[in-house]
Amino acid sequence: MTALALLLALAAPAKPASDTTFYDGSWRHVGRANAVYYGWVTPLDSGRCRIQDFYRSGERQMEAGGWLGPPALKDGPVTYYFRSGPKRTTGQFANGKHEGVWYYWNEDGTLRQKITWHAGAKIPATYTRTYIFSAADSNVPQLVEQMPKFLGPLSLAQYLGATTRRPAQVPPGGGKVYVQFVVGPQGTITSTNIVKGFDPACDA
Repeated sequence: MTALALLLALAAPAKPASDTTFYDGSWRHVGRANAVYYGWVTPLDSGRCRIQDFYRSGERQMEAGGWLGPPALKDGPVTYYFRSGPKRTTGQFANGKHEGVWYYWNEDGTLRQKITWHAGAKIPATYTRTYIFSAADSNVPQLVEQMPKFLGPLSLAQYLGATTRRPAQVPPGGGKVYVQFVVGPQGTITSTNIVKGFDPACDA
């Protein structure tokens, strides 16, 4: 085989093999004619395996490590892909369940969201999204955290009333202060941090 032929073979979309499993859009087993995705499992050493799924047109959809079944069990790093090629989601499975920090990407390669999991369940107060401020001030930080909804504004109002004050050297008036904090499931406020203040005296 020439070098050119080898390169073309490596770049070509994956074709379904005889031991391929076919899935519909909800990842239910179907026949080849009704498939939206397909995939197979490749045995490795020590009972481990490589799990791969593809879009029907041949582009890779997912690659993961795991244990041989049946059925095969995802266990270890996993990467999901957009049909166009860039990674869509990266994370870790432990015995078939989401575990640790998972990253969710936009198709242009920018990070869209980050979520921490444990035993297949999302950990509260760990959701992070990326936003772009519309303010003209280019020094405004470009990352803020979107936390879960809390049970009401009462806890926040009580916290602000008990902990905020205006330093004597700061003249009366208004301004914008960008604050980062974590709202717990019961409305408690933790991990407060002033990201950008309007007067250094107010940051103390």
